[in-house]
Amino acid sequence: MNTIETIIQNEYIRLSRSISRLREECIQRPKGSIAMKTRGNTRYAYLVKRENGKVVTEYIGKEGSWKVKGAEAKVLERKRYETELKELEAEAAKLRRLMKAGNVFFVDHD
Repeated sequence: MNTIETIIQNEYIRLSRSISRLREECIQRPKGSIAMKTRGNTRYAYLVKRENGKVVTEYIGKEGSWKVKGAEAKVLERKRYETELKELEAEAAKLRRLMKAGNVFFVDHD
């Protein structure tokens, strides 16, 4: 195996590990988005998500509370991780095509 093949394989392994880590990070964060609803003169935050094909809302708390701010931060983290995950998956797919074109084969670590 030449040096370029080794570099490509090492990069593919690194991408695979990063993809696995990001998937795990996404699983640990809440799905859905934050929706604010006004009841009387007060605004309340809800986590809106889909479960089994149905829209589910979970009460978080009053607008501006520490609980709401924490939930907003976690949802933003998940969205950022999902964007990064899509980029890494596209890079891995490109690398797989490159490896296939160059007849570089090894055991997939996904």
